Amino acid sequence: MVNYDKERIYIPTFYCPSPEAVIRPAPEVVTDDEHVVYRQFTYGEYYEKFWDNGLEKCLDMFKTS
Repeated sequence: MVNYDKERIYIPTFYCPSPEAVIRPAPEVVTDDEHVVYRQFTYGEYYEKFWDNGLEKCLDMFKTS
């Protein structure tokens, strides 16, 4: 329930998954009619490439042909 009499403070927090966690599209949203843009990868792979190359180049490394 929202309290209209008091101000609220939000503190966002972010947690990294395990290095073995697999990053991929949910199977429910992938169809034979649509091309998958990025290949499946682990968070460990992503983390390593991100710090070596930056976000834009990192994401390009995971694109499918």
